[in-house]
Amino acid sequence: MPVGFEFQQQQGTAPDARFGHTTTLVGGNRVVLFGGATGDVGRYTITGDTFSLDIQTNTWERINPTGDAPSPRAAHAAACVEQSQLVVYGGATGGGSLSSDDLYLLDLRIPDRTAWLPVPVQGSTPGRRYGHTMTFSKPVLVVFGGNNGQTAENDIWVLDVERSPFVWREVTVMVPTSPLPRVYHSAEVCRHGPAAGMMVTFGGRTANNCSLKDIWGLRQHRDGRWDWVHAPDKRGNPPLARFQHTSVFHSSKLLVIGGRGSEVSTPLPTAMYDTETCEWKNYPSSNRFRHSSWGVGSVLYCYGGFDHRSPSAPTKDLQVLDISRASIIEDVSAETGQQPTEEAWEPPRNQNPQMPPTVRETRQGPQPVDAVLEAHGPRVANMVHVVNDHTDMVRQVDIATLAEEGRRLAGVAPTASANDVGGIANLTIDGLLKPSTWEPDPRPDFFLLNSDEVSQLCDEVLQVLQQEPMVLKVRAPIKVYGDIHGQYGDLMRLFGKYNYPTDGEGGDIETTDYLFLGDYVDRGNFSLEVMCVLLALKVKYPKQIHLLRGNHEDPMINSIYGFKEECKRRLREDPDEPYSCWNKFNYVFEWMPVGAVIDSAILCIHGGIGGSIENLAQLEALERPLQVAQVPQTDLEQRVTDLLWSDPTDNDNQLGVIANLTRDSDGQGRIKKFGPDRVDDFLKQNHPLKLIVRAHECVMDGFERFANGKLITLFSATDYCGTHKNAGALLFIRRDLTVVPKLIYPVNSPQTRTWDNSITEFRPPTPPRPAAPRQ
Repeated sequence: MPVGFEFQQQQGTAPDARFGHTTTLVGGNRVVLFGGATGDVGRYTITGDTFSLDIQTNTWERINPTGDAPSPRAAHAAACVEQSQLVVYGGATGGGSLSSDDLYLLDLRIPDRTAWLPVPVQGSTPGRRYGHTMTFSKPVLVVFGGNNGQTAENDIWVLDVERSPFVWREVTVMVPTSPLPRVYHSAEVCRHGPAAGMMVTFGGRTANNCSLKDIWGLRQHRDGRWDWVHAPDKRGNPPLARFQHTSVFHSSKLLVIGGRGSEVSTPLPTAMYDTETCEWKNYPSSNRFRHSSWGVGSVLYCYGGFDHRSPSAPTKDLQVLDISRASIIEDVSAETGQQPTEEAWEPPRNQNPQMPPTVRETRQGPQPVDAVLEAHGPRVANMVHVVNDHTDMVRQVDIATLAEEGRRLAGVAPTASANDVGGIANLTIDGLLKPSTWEPDPRPDFFLLNSDEVSQLCDEVLQVLQQEPMVLKVRAPIKVYGDIHGQYGDLMRLFGKYNYPTDGEGGDIETTDYLFLGDYVDRGNFSLEVMCVLLALKVKYPKQIHLLRGNHEDPMINSIYGFKEECKRRLREDPDEPYSCWNKFNYVFEWMPVGAVIDSAILCIHGGIGGSIENLAQLEALERPLQVAQVPQTDLEQRVTDLLWSDPTDNDNQLGVIANLTRDSDGQGRIKKFGPDRVDDFLKQNHPLKLIVRAHECVMDGFERFANGKLITLFSATDYCGTHKNAGALLFIRRDLTVVPKLIYPVNSPQTRTWDNSITEFRPPTPPRPAAPRQ
């Protein structure tokens, strides 16, 4: 028999049957019910009751807060703003009247001293309304839609709870596309996946009483602007139109629970929208509307509301659905609204009606994003994105199918800114940034810019870099790139397949930052293209493009691995002249930051931590312009060497700090390898860091995990030096700090063989990280 909602036995002082109330999860195991209407048809009573439910034991308790309580109301909105604190806004008071436009806070932090507090707000407010939604995404409360007593609205109001005095502000979206005015819709904030940070709204009823089934995401850009995104339906059965429903997020999936359509007697299935795959699925119905809902782990809770089978009086049932066990409904008809019979969807009653064992086992309280990161840290997604260059199709592949990456993790011992720029930056971007059409020029010595223009570009970017700290503080979502080494074709392929930094078509610079981990030059034939387009993007988007320094951003290195010769040949200059472009590039390199921290949780550097780097303060204290000592003589010089040159040991079984004989062949011990224990100790000493992302080494799958996933090596150039046949990758780090690898593979084409063979023959490439043997 299909698995669906199960009824729960309740204990304690339970609320009367009601509808139009709110239930708000205010902690891992506590829900607060407020307001709603009780009674029967024609004899409804609006209430201002407040109850608390312990969801571990299903025990209710009536609470009587002190202070200035909000008036009785229904069809209002409530949201949790901090642990054990919630706010209430709007609603209807009966007889066609609406409640005041005051914002109330219920403080539950001290059990014996709960209190209602009116929140002092200055200026205009969203006004009186009912059937609206209110969500909280720290630090902003968002009120959307509802009915003002005369008509439905689609306005957006926000209040920053961290800025005093408190002020409501009406939002003007960037583009005119937006949801229709509506009432009795649902809205919830997504905390995970590609839609993390968005308020996602579904359905509702229009001013002319039409039910809706559209889904929209409201997002705020980094420059403070807001816009709506209409969510696509790519697969599955779209849900039935509805209003007076609820919605809850389970990870990156929006679950739409209950509600009513054109026929009040027809129960509507629970619909699930996956924000990652844009797919709809349908699950058994709660058989309720004007109810309330919340989620804990994979378990959905539904309380009160009207039963479609007898909609004259509300219920006080508590139902649960474990979405991980629930049966999928395959034959729901969006046109007719036909449902399976009651017997088909009514769940069997558990022998212990107090709480099904599966529900008790899956009750893990939802946590704020900060708490999730504290407990688990950033995580690598189970699926990576790979591209087929023959079909241009991007597909998802299970991470376990990547042979090299999977074997390595086993640990077996080896046998725009808003800046308005023009001039040289725009000239460079317009001429070089061609992700879908770039090909090497048939003239090997030709370059788009002359030496004067390159020199001007270096001067402009230098002014930007000199204003930045040595360790950047950046935010997700962000794309991270590893070594490029003059492989401009690979950079364009990654841009073309996975979007690129532009505010035009195919670009995502308004919502996503870009971080590059160094080693832009040498060994490849197109270091000038790589360097100039990245510097131009940095000038145009200084707050979104971030460039770190690698070990090849050093004149002693790039004078012998190809970049100096390329500048001489293609810019027709004497690189040894004091003001040559080559010297200007290297002066720019000396001002590049050496690290970046993403949302206080992920440290990004080029090489490693070696044996000398213990904390971020050591990196922040490095002074610029920074010159790299070829033979370190002091502790500071050794830290710089470790930062730019050190590598992890060959696998998780090799501990401590050992000589890096691969890079330090003369055996003087200047270059180190560091074990997983060093990674663990560093992260513990630099709380709240949870992950290190570094580049510097070729890895066969483009990325590779180390130290039980606490360090990731990233390499973006494919087929390193034409010998290794490795993939290239970028890491897309979502708002919830999920790390999604996106891969490209080598292309067998004479035009893509762009490594400098003369350098390869004279100075063979460092071998890729050793792969553990197959088991």
